[in-house]
Amino acid sequence: MSRDDARRRRHRASSRVVSTTVYSKAAACFIVALFAVIARAQRLPTYVQPPYLQSISPDTGHVVGGTTVTIYGGGFQNHAGLAARFAYYDSNTGTAEVDVVRATYVDYGTIRVVTPPRKFAASVHVTVTNNGIGYSTTPLNTDDAGTYALFEYKSNAPAGSWTVKNATGHAFGGAVVEITNPSHTTSTRSTDNNFLPGVHLRCRFGNPSDASATTNLTIGTATKTAEHPWFGRGGNIGYTVTSNRLNGGSAMEGPSFILRRGTTYTFTVSSTGHPFYLSSVEPSMWEKSNTPTATLTTATDSGSVTFAPDSNTPDYVFYHSTSGAFMGGMITVVDSGAADFETGAANANTVRAEWVSYNKIRCIAPTSVSALDDNADHGGNQVTIFVSNDGVSYHSGQGGADSATPTDAGTGSTFTYFGNTAFTDVPLYFLGSGASYSGGVALELTSSKHAVSTIYAQDGTKDGTAATAYASAKTSHATEASLVVGSGNADDLVVEGTFTGNGIAWFEIVIDDATSGAETFRWRLHAGVGSNVAWVETARAIPVGVFGGTISPSGLLSDGISIRFTSSGGHHLLGDRWIVRVYGGNPNVISARTTHEETTYAARGPFFGNTEITIIGESFFPSNGMWCKLYDSDTTVTHTVPAYFDNMKRVRCITEKHEPRSGGEVPGTFRPCFYKNIQLSLDDKSTFSVVKSDVKFLYCDIYVSKSGSDAYGDGTPNAPYLTLQRSIEAALGEARSYDIRYNLDDPDTGIRLPSEHRNVKFGTASKIPVNKGFGYFVNRDKVRVKTGTYAGAGNVGLHPLGKMLEAEAKDGAVTIDCGAEGYTGMLVNGDRHGTEEVTNSGSVSFFGITHVNC
Repeated sequence: MSRDDARRRRHRASSRVVSTTVYSKAAACFIVALFAVIARAQRLPTYVQPPYLQSISPDTGHVVGGTTVTIYGGGFQNHAGLAARFAYYDSNTGTAEVDVVRATYVDYGTIRVVTPPRKFAASVHVTVTNNGIGYSTTPLNTDDAGTYALFEYKSNAPAGSWTVKNATGHAFGGAVVEITNPSHTTSTRSTDNNFLPGVHLRCRFGNPSDASATTNLTIGTATKTAEHPWFGRGGNIGYTVTSNRLNGGSAMEGPSFILRRGTTYTFTVSSTGHPFYLSSVEPSMWEKSNTPTATLTTATDSGSVTFAPDSNTPDYVFYHSTSGAFMGGMITVVDSGAADFETGAANANTVRAEWVSYNKIRCIAPTSVSALDDNADHGGNQVTIFVSNDGVSYHSGQGGADSATPTDAGTGSTFTYFGNTAFTDVPLYFLGSGASYSGGVALELTSSKHAVSTIYAQDGTKDGTAATAYASAKTSHATEASLVVGSGNADDLVVEGTFTGNGIAWFEIVIDDATSGAETFRWRLHAGVGSNVAWVETARAIPVGVFGGTISPSGLLSDGISIRFTSSGGHHLLGDRWIVRVYGGNPNVISARTTHEETTYAARGPFFGNTEITIIGESFFPSNGMWCKLYDSDTTVTHTVPAYFDNMKRVRCITEKHEPRSGGEVPGTFRPCFYKNIQLSLDDKSTFSVVKSDVKFLYCDIYVSKSGSDAYGDGTPNAPYLTLQRSIEAALGEARSYDIRYNLDDPDTGIRLPSEHRNVKFGTASKIPVNKGFGYFVNRDKVRVKTGTYAGAGNVGLHPLGKMLEAEAKDGAVTIDCGAEGYTGMLVNGDRHGTEEVTNSGSVSFFGITHVNC
């Protein structure tokens, strides 16, 4: 073999090796790239274990959505994808609907969601995902317990016979009204369906103005709150709808509402960046969409849009945006003659209801609309309470299908407003029937269940017997009052004049001598039902006179009220009784007291304020405008502080800090202490109760002196106590923090009943006040100790008695000497720096006071 042939063979071999090497590298790169593509195509998100479900509560709500439900279970994770899926399918009709809503993480075993609106009433399958991908089970799968829950969508209207707690309030509004349907249980199971929870659950106080002709709706945008049905889902912006057609002209977030065929509606749109339109197709998952074949109006974010539903318009249409997700809601379209087309609430007498259970809700009475009065002849304004589950169709509590106004006004659950207008009702006559007169009989009303009305009971319903008697008395009174000649009827009493007294009161007039030609009567004035006050007069001659004639003898009773009989003679029977209800337009303040044991002064507190005054009286109608006014002519300083409602006979207010009266101590007086008169307002300071000389508050610290007396002193500068222990005994009790906890399901927004109030305005739905610290305790007290050395019993080994006091040297050196009696400390227990709670053992703090042998 030549040398050239050998070189060629080596070259070919080398070429083959190089070629093989190149091919192998290319193949390897291809394979790596291929696997990378496959890996990318098959890459799965990080596995998140789905939760398990135990229960859902409440488990029933209205199809309009907006029901906040709590889902209990385990394995919930605080993940951005935490959501609940509501799935439904009807094999008979082929209808299906799936909605996914964002869930709010509470803890490992609890989440909350707001139900989406639905087209149909049905039982819906609920599942949960932690990451938005893997759900607790597949849609509609009910094979495995713990993987799903069922939520019942219903379209029921509230019905039945309701009872009302707090059936009266001031015209200013603010009374917390609790409505109960005794025929339903308090459970949260889907077998009950009277009051359905959700943001559309509302109360209306009285009939609405006719807003059926209202065709204008304003569309705007706002940051979503929990009121929006898609709160927490999609973007933060949602649509608002404003119209008298809905809620008295107040803007509502994403509401469902009803429109009527054959009417043209105008939507005035102002939603920059979020074009608004109507569609006949529900957007998939309520995401942004604009299906050309389904649009009913042109999308716009500014200007006017008209919509005239007709016979071809579907029963359900939807409003939403082309740019933002989960912004809109559902509209129900009804025929022009549909009975469930409500007129609206143009007078804004509609309020949100707090759902308590399927048989109980709470509402805060709105301001009274003066034109609304179901019984204009009777004192106060009576209005029927209506309730809506969907925010559109309202029903009254009189049983059955009651969407219409009760034919007999007041037959349903009734609320009575009292304003500042005085009134005098016609007299109710009760026949004596010849029975012997009993001088000790107290005031009794046929509707004794009610504190303020002779017709309406405390449950808000009309007392039929009393209503009939009142109607008869009204007719008789009008007839007798205009007579020129006496009729001789037994029911011939005429009442005249305007009541100038305070609060609700009743005149009781009784025949106590029925002798023909010498009939007499006795009378008294009651400030409350069931009272048994002394008779003002007995055996008084019956005043006789006719319309326009002279009354002889005089018929004046008291407080501006006069009576007359249109005739005299033997037609009256012993025991014939008349009850006349009167109202002076202001609350009747009777007394005031504080939590101290010194009886000389009913109400007293220190100069640094924070003293709780309990005010006793009558006709304290609950209101959002309750205020106490403290005024005196000596300092000429007026303090107006909030009043807190307990019941119609008791309210409380807390004093502010006040400077002592100038000029220092003056022998023979209690200067620098001073009295303040106390008045009460129910209408946000527009009017106040009259000043009464015996209803007052003493601003005064407690004084202790070596020259004082525990037996004859009263703790004022002019009559100080002798010992520190006596000052503790006389000090304010029931010291407590502003931070008082309430037994509420939702302490942040729950509506408080009177029994749940301490320092929160009546009817509010705000957060509980924060504990501001030791210096802000209610009913702290101050002891001022005059110069000297205090020793022996009553000055050492002190018992705080659960009270909170500050003892301060007043005008010189003050020393407490424990050695004389062998005590090892000034306090038995409960020193501020001790380990026990002040609310259990009390606290005494010393300022400028030294101690020896302690």
